[in-house]
Amino acid sequence: MQDKVRLDELDRLLVNALQVSPRASWTQVASVLGVDAVTVARRWERLRESGTAWVTAYVGRPGWTGPLALVEIESAGNSLAVARRLVDDPECATIDITSGGRDLLLTVTAPDNTSLTDYLLHRLGSLEHARSVRTHIVTRVIAEGARWRLPDLTESQVARLTEPKAPAAATAAADLTDTERAILDCLVEDARIPATELAARTGLPVRRARDLLRAMLRSRRVTLRTELQSRASGWPIYAWFFLRVPSTATDKISPRLGSLPEIRTVLQVAGPSNVIMAVWLRELPDVSRLEAAIEGQLRDVEIIDRSVVLRTTKRIGVVLDDEGRRVRTVRMRMA
Repeated sequence: MQDKVRLDELDRLLVNALQVSPRASWTQVASVLGVDAVTVARRWERLRESGTAWVTAYVGRPGWTGPLALVEIESAGNSLAVARRLVDDPECATIDITSGGRDLLLTVTAPDNTSLTDYLLHRLGSLEHARSVRTHIVTRVIAEGARWRLPDLTESQVARLTEPKAPAAATAAADLTDTERAILDCLVEDARIPATELAARTGLPVRRARDLLRAMLRSRRVTLRTELQSRASGWPIYAWFFLRVPSTATDKISPRLGSLPEIRTVLQVAGPSNVIMAVWLRELPDVSRLEAAIEGQLRDVEIIDRSVVLRTTKRIGVVLDDEGRRVRTVRMRMA
């Protein structure tokens, strides 16, 4: 059984630092935080071993052009049983058990449209205990959860940890090679794996493993993501909002939504709710307060539905326990 861990100020600063730079050296992190490297390494190991925080990886958008969908499921009275049936499916990136007009909300990935269709029709369409299934095909990812960060670091600390962005490739990024996929498999389990261990697991020379990893990250074909237990984050309330935005206003409004600190994910979808977003909030009344603020500031936005997440059993390929702590990883089917 995992021990319950309460985050203190240094823990939060450490997690925030790894959100900015997931593979920063302990020497660099320690220098920014004003402590010694042994302390931050020991702190991180405690957070990781307890499942309170982790760093994972997945195929980045330049290297993955496959489809993405949000799927609403109404269950026949046993939402947890449905979630458990789906938790090992690599297509199910995230599984949220929710209140409101749906019992579960799934984030589904696939390498291509045919694979997505097969999964939706054959796997979800015949799912035991599922009374109805509604699919929203994502047409544009406006903001993704990897960009969400704790607000604990100062601007100067963030700047010291931020690496210069490589220029976007002029042409489409190549698919991952078999060797790069082997590297990704190691990163999925622990994206802070040392280059020496990465080389040992993949059979590559250390320098070659390090160079390939660096190239994968610079090309953004692989995304690293530092996550933590929502209850320990200070933002324990997780909710989804379903918005209707005039098509002529989406380009103007969507980036403004994505810039709000509570917003983790903003997706443009094909459907009556053409923008769907996920938020983390400090307390339950903030759901109504955020809704009022959005509709007050963005006159073209109509919030037509909302759901509070009761439990997340899987988040971006990471299986969670009842307290929201990491248990294990299921690599997502994205390529």
